[in-house]
Amino acid sequence: MPSSLCGIAVEPALVKAVLPGGDSLTTATQRPNGGTIRCNLYVDGKLVLSLAQAWWSRGQNTAAVSPAYPGTKGGTLSEDERFIYSGQAGVGKTVPSCKTSEHPEQVLYTAVETRDSGIDDPEAIEKLLVAYTKAVEGSPACREPAAGS
Repeated sequence: MPSSLCGIAVEPALVKAVLPGGDSLTTATQRPNGGTIRCNLYVDGKLVLSLAQAWWSRGQNTAAVSPAYPGTKGGTLSEDERFIYSGQAGVGKTVPSCKTSEHPEQVLYTAVETRDSGIDDPEAIEKLLVAYTKAVEGSPACREPAAGS
């Protein structure tokens, strides 16, 4: 189990808790648009987990963003309204200090989605989502890029 998923440090036990068993684990990074980075995890060649960072317009909230991630339907909203999660998926909102000049009018959200893995564990999804969101907040995604990058 890697300690970093597509450049974001995440506790391996939290990732393992939402993965089905298998022999091999591989990861691949996708950038479907200018504001989204997706880290896909494959077990034995089958997509089982996707972690995403996506910039959304300021003024949105977690409940408004979550329908873009179908697995969160009917999910639990955290007391501080930063996270919504179900047994298969979750969406988290980064802290207000997470901003870059590339996305000045946007807020960075994270998403964790299981993919046809048979996993249905709200507690495990919540723990991974919160840890992943905090790791993204401490990553270069929430800071100005270095000149020339």
